[in-house]
Amino acid sequence: MHNYFQQYKFRGDYRVRAVFSTLMQTTVNQLAGDVVLTIPVTASTMVTRGFNQVTGWLTDGLNQVDGLATLVQEKGVAQSQKARQDRMATPQPFKLVMGTERLRQQRVILVDDIYTTGRTMRHAADLIIENGAKSVTGLTLAR
Repeated sequence: MHNYFQQYKFRGDYRVRAVFSTLMQTTVNQLAGDVVLTIPVTASTMVTRGFNQVTGWLTDGLNQVDGLATLVQEKGVAQSQKARQDRMATPQPFKLVMGTERLRQQRVILVDDIYTTGRTMRHAADLIIENGAKSVTGLTLAR
């Protein structure tokens, strides 16, 4: 998995998304949520990398919407470079960019690439629940 993420996420080889694309799409479908949200990347990451590694696995047929955005435009230190204590102290990094009516009483599937401490997922899930979702189920490719 380390080699996969190095190639895909950090070297920007978008072609290797296909390795796990079917698995991720099938799993999202099996979870049977009403809305699929992905963890966003900062604007600077999008410029540097050219894509969001999470949305690369998914297709339009999954009721995926752009519902979250980052509060900062440029990431300081990458999560992968932070110690556990620093990750856990991270303030809410997301904002909702969709109407709350789209979340009201919905079962949300929240997709990210790697689960390390769970802080990213918890931040996003808290925000989604606070804005009316019935439930949030997290899905990551790796832990």
